Amino acid sequence: MPRPPTKAQAITNALAARIVEGDLDPGAWLPSERELAREYGADRSTVRRALRMLAEQGLVQLRHGAGAQVRTARRVRRAAADITRQVGGWRGFHVSARRDGRIPFTRTTVTEVEADERLAQRLDVPPGTRVLERARVQGVEGEPPIQTATTWVILDVVERIPVLRQVDTGPGGIYSRLEEAGHRITFEESVTCRLPRTDEQCTLDIGPDRPVLTLWRRACDQDGRVVEVTHRVVVGDRHELVYRYGSGV
Repeated sequence: MPRPPTKAQAITNALAARIVEGDLDPGAWLPSERELAREYGADRSTVRRALRMLAEQGLVQLRHGAGAQVRTARRVRRAAADITRQVGGWRGFHVSARRDGRIPFTRTTVTEVEADERLAQRLDVPPGTRVLERARVQGVEGEPPIQTATTWVILDVVERIPVLRQVDTGPGGIYSRLEEAGHRITFEESVTCRLPRTDEQCTLDIGPDRPVLTLWRRACDQDGRVVEVTHRVVVGDRHELVYRYGSGV
């Protein structure tokens, strides 16, 4: 059985949840060490250790003689449907970031890889099939990255749309190119949460205890064929994902 968290880690987790869930707003001051010690039934040295771990996660700033303050960096409010339509020259993350008044960036690498068993199952192809991989790191200027987004496209689609091999695929990105080629796309997305892997900690500039959302999205054409799969890893407290629904649908 896994060991229960230490007292300091338990306090860190509780305070982190309050910050991520919005109970403590950006810029707010946490209660004093004495108050936190009383609230969580711990000594002040344990509380100090918990606050240092919060600071290492990037959730608070420790100010000598003043206390701990929730960092003021704003989340990007991301509409789940932002990939379904082109706005100006953009889709996806750039649309949401610009709507939020931020300046987005994307760093992209493109290569061919062999699909492992898990990816092959999602793409509905045999394991070992070569596919195009488009790996992106995205964020807003002046702040650490918000997410990684890796897309895999089956090669017969790429052969018909060779621009997909380019870093810049043109206005609206790959989904606009797919639509121009006659594909009518339906999306399926699943969302889970976990702690980051070591490589993700480095890329996203986060500590090992900082939760990330993991999103798998499949794009199917009008014939039900999977043409593309995307995997996103998102820093939970740098991002807010919004879904909108309608009654009677």
